[in-house]
Amino acid sequence: MNDISLNNIEKAKNEGLDGNIECANTFAKSQTLSDFDARTPTADGTYDKKENVIAGAAGALVFAAFGGLAYFAIYQTGFIAGICGLITVILSGYGYQLFSGKKGSLKGVILSVVFTVLVIAASEYLCISHIIYSEFKTEYAINFFDAVRLTPVFLSDGQILTNVLRDLLIAYALGAVASFGTVKSAFKESRQKNSVQK
Repeated sequence: MNDISLNNIEKAKNEGLDGNIECANTFAKSQTLSDFDARTPTADGTYDKKENVIAGAAGALVFAAFGGLAYFAIYQTGFIAGICGLITVILSGYGYQLFSGKKGSLKGVILSVVFTVLVIAASEYLCISHIIYSEFKTEYAINFFDAVRLTPVFLSDGQILTNVLRDLLIAYALGAVASFGTVKSAFKESRQKNSVQK
C-alpha cells in the first residue's frame, strides 16, 4: 500500500470507520492516485469523474429512440409530429448525461444531435411505411415488413417526398431550437478547457 492509502486509512479511522477495517480499506482504495488520474479538474478546483463516452452514446441512442417512438405515435393521431424533434433532442441529451456521468459535454451534445437526426428520419420512414401498410393490407395482403420494403418506391412520388421533407424540416427546426443553447454553451466550455490546457 502506498503512503496515500495509509493516510486514507488513518482518515477513515478518524471518521468512525475504525471498527470495520474492511470498510476502512475500501474507503482508502477509493481515494488512491488511480482515482485522481481518472478525474479532470473543473474551473472551481473540484474533480469530476472521467466521461464515459461509450456508455453516454448508448444512453443517448436509447433515449432518442423513446423520442422516435413518441414521433411515431403522435404521427398516427394525425397531428404534426415535429414537436417530437424537440422532445427527442432533449431526451437524447439527458440519456447521454445519465449514462456518461458528464453534464454539458461537447461530445454528448454532438452525439445527441446526430442520434436525433437519425432517429427522426427513421421514425418518419416508419410512419410512411405504416400508412402504406394501412392502405394496402386488405387489398394486397401485405404485412408491415413488406410495406417497409416498398416505402422507397412510394417516396419516389414527388408529392409524398415533399410532405416527408416538410415533416422532417419541422422536426429538425424544433430540435435545433431545443439544442441551440446547449450546443452554444458546450462549445464555449470546450474552448475554455482548451485555452486552460495550453
